[in-house]
Amino acid sequence: MKGILIIISTFLSGFLLYFAWTDYVEEEFKITEYKGHIVNKIRSEQVIDRGTVFTVEPNYKIVLSTGEALTVPFPIYQKLNKGEYTVLLEQNDRIMIP
Repeated sequence: MKGILIIISTFLSGFLLYFAWTDYVEEEFKITEYKGHIVNKIRSEQVIDRGTVFTVEPNYKIVLSTGEALTVPFPIYQKLNKGEYTVLLEQNDRIMIP
């Protein structure tokens, strides 16, 4: 009886681990593609409260002709110009140019 319980628990744990791993891999390789002309480039200041200290960090956004506003890192913000067509890829909260 003990052997059957060990075999069943091994297969059950393997089954659950397989489904957990497949969801992780699917989310890891999920890529979202954004296409469109750049309508507006917005640079703003964001105040961040870190306990007793307030810090100000720049925030860079690009608005596409499709209406999507994306927060991008400074090198991408600097490289793209208003009015040009671009394709941006987002993977794991990182935006990159292909």
